[in-house]
Amino acid sequence: MPIEGKVAAVTGAGSGIGRGIAAALAAAGARVVVNDVESGGLDGTLDLVRAAGSEGMACVGDVRRSADVRRIMDDAVSAFGGLDVMVANAAVGLYAELEEMAEDDLHRVIDVDLKGALLCAREAIPALRARGGGSIVFVSSVQAYTTLRGCVAYGAAKAGLVAAARALAVEVGEHGIRVNAIAPGTIDTPMLARDLDGMNTADATSFLDSVRAANALGRIGTVEEVADVVVFLVSDQAGYVTGTTIVADGGFLAVKRF
Repeated sequence: MPIEGKVAAVTGAGSGIGRGIAAALAAAGARVVVNDVESGGLDGTLDLVRAAGSEGMACVGDVRRSADVRRIMDDAVSAFGGLDVMVANAAVGLYAELEEMAEDDLHRVIDVDLKGALLCAREAIPALRARGGGSIVFVSSVQAYTTLRGCVAYGAAKAGLVAAARALAVEVGEHGIRVNAIAPGTIDTPMLARDLDGMNTADATSFLDSVRAANALGRIGTVEEVADVVVFLVSDQAGYVTGTTIVADGGFLAVKRF
C-alpha cells in the first residue's frame, strides 16, 4: 500500500483515465475525492474506490472556475482532514485546424486542458503545504511532443502542462511539494471510442492498425497502465522525482518516422 493514509483528489474522474487513476489510488491506500463537470459517471468511480477498500466522495464542478476548484480542496480537508495528492486530469479533445477552429472551441480547450489544470495546482498548494508537502500530477499527452493536423489547440495545452510541471516544481519544492506530469499515448478510453464513432468502419480499422504499428509495443495502452505510473509518481518511491514528465506511450515517440 504505497500511499496508505494519504488523501488524493482527481479531476475528470467520471470515466476513462481519471476513473482509472482514482481506482488505482484507492487500491494503493488513498482516500479519494473524485471530480467531474457532471455527476453522471462519478457514482461508478466511487463504486470502484469503495470496492478497493477505501473511502471516497464526489465533488461536481467545472475546473475552469476557481471557486469550483477550491471546493474540491475544501471537501478533501473537511471530509478527510487534508490533501496530499492533486491529479489534474480533466480535459476535452476538440480537433480542428486552427484557421477553421471556432473561437469558443479554442477557449474551451485551453481553459479546460491548461487553465483548469493550473487552477487545480494553485488551489491545492495551500492544502499540500499544510500537510508538510505532497504531490501534483498533470495529465499531459504525447501530443505535447509530436502531433497531427487539427491538434494545434490540444497540443499547445498539453505542452503547456509539461512546461508547467517543470516550472512549478521549482516554485514549490521548498515546501516539500513535488510536481510532475505524465504523457500518455493512445489509450483505450471512452474518448478514443468517441473519436472512432465518428469514422466509418474502414477508417476506424485503418486508424487502429496505424496506431498499433506506430509504437514499439504494437498495441494500444490501457487505463491501468497510465494509472500505475501516477501511483508511482505520488508515492514515496518517487520522493526524489520532480519537475519531469514520464511518457507512457508504448514506445510511440521512440519509433523513427520518415
